[in-house]
Amino acid sequence: MILAELLKGVKIKRISGDTDIKIEKVEYDSRNVSKNDLFVAIEGKEFDGHDFIPEATEEGAVAVVVEKSRGFFEKLKPSLKAEIVVSNTRVALSQISDRFYHFPSKRLKVIGVTGTNGKTTTTYMIKSILEGAKKKVGLIGTIAHIIDQKKIQAFHTTPESLDLHRILYQMVSERISYVVMEVSSHSLALHRVEDVDFDIGIFTNLTRDHLDFHKTFESYREAKGILFEKLKEDDKWAILNRDDPNWEFFESKAKVPKLTYSLKKGDGDVFPVEFRSELSGTKLNLSTPLGEEKINLDVLGKLNLYNALASVTCCVALGIDLSTIKKGLESFRDVSGRMERIVLGQKYNVLIDYAHTPDALEKVLEDAKEITKGNLILVFGCGGDRDKGKRPIMGKIASDLADRVIITSDNPRTEDPEAIVQQIYQGTEHKKEVELLVDRKKAIKHALELAKENDTVIIAGKGHEDYQILGKRKIHFSDKEEVKKFFKEKGIKKKNPIFFYDKA
Repeated sequence: MILAELLKGVKIKRISGDTDIKIEKVEYDSRNVSKNDLFVAIEGKEFDGHDFIPEATEEGAVAVVVEKSRGFFEKLKPSLKAEIVVSNTRVALSQISDRFYHFPSKRLKVIGVTGTNGKTTTTYMIKSILEGAKKKVGLIGTIAHIIDQKKIQAFHTTPESLDLHRILYQMVSERISYVVMEVSSHSLALHRVEDVDFDIGIFTNLTRDHLDFHKTFESYREAKGILFEKLKEDDKWAILNRDDPNWEFFESKAKVPKLTYSLKKGDGDVFPVEFRSELSGTKLNLSTPLGEEKINLDVLGKLNLYNALASVTCCVALGIDLSTIKKGLESFRDVSGRMERIVLGQKYNVLIDYAHTPDALEKVLEDAKEITKGNLILVFGCGGDRDKGKRPIMGKIASDLADRVIITSDNPRTEDPEAIVQQIYQGTEHKKEVELLVDRKKAIKHALELAKENDTVIIAGKGHEDYQILGKRKIHFSDKEEVKKFFKEKGIKKKNPIFFYDKA
């Protein structure tokens, strides 16, 4: 594509050089640049793309888009044929990527899910329903990006705009018709979804998270609100959790038709007339604008019930019939690391969950407590280089709700793991039931050794992750693998399991 064509719609402050040149592809990582590419210099948390312009040019970039002109155009001629100065290269990257990949989101039905908790499970539930309706579905999210049945590794919950538009273009090429994607607050604040044409925006809930990035709760909420401001035409929909105290804020942001959901009988457009959580899942009688339907969910807890309600409400807006919605939800199984049940024949229950915020941890513990006959044993920690203020809050929640608490390491990153554990411990009460064991492998093993018949062990914080970040190193580590290894060493084999989930 010709550079001048790629720059249409981009707010440009200054152009140096020739824009009548052919661009083979667009890149923001200098390591991926090759001959005749356009390099867009964006500033990240650790690196500034402007510092890599010489390397990008050496690799073959013929044009660069920058916020800060440092005289590279004059220094790097004739290899560098054009320098385009803009006020925000992240916005420019999104606009250029969208045009380069022929506006892929406009050729797809795009469903965006935002909120603090529940995004991942909600996207998978919607995917299950749509596939039951014989639709070809793509998914973009924390665990993986999925094109029909093909999985792509996810490095961000929501990819950088260039990667995102490339994935959407691949989906169009594969004749995908619906895309369900998690929309993180980072992606909204950093313009990654600036040019995505969303058809539906879903708000799950909002509680404290990512304050290391957003600084204040209000700023965090404003970032989430951008998704709903992007919904403009009358054929778009906003799906809102009426039980969350912030729902009216998001309602005010959305100038499109709305549908709401609630756990309270009679509240919202979609709600359970009655529901009951059991060891095998959740049974509910659901009221919707399309009528009532009885549904047996093969997932646990109120968090998952909220996720199901959000999914149903979304699919009602999409015009999916109620029998198909029922079929899609009833065929849905656990998402990796989200209230995931490990059933290998042991006489107690083991759950692995991604809960890494105060609200998520509280809800997971409350849900587990309701269906646990014995003691509730919790293993958890908090990530390093992230919001430190939530650590004592989560410590208090843990000690208030669990019978035994083992505080351990999560992803300490560049912080001292011992210091993080101590900060969590400061918030705990009932300290005689709290233990500190920094080594996560030993902490998991200790919890499993403590557990007796009818107890529940919850291992929280990392969920699906198969790594641990120590300093700048990423090592392989999986909570699930550690649990399976423990039972294998104990000689426990899966046979006729009767706990939580009898179909594993």
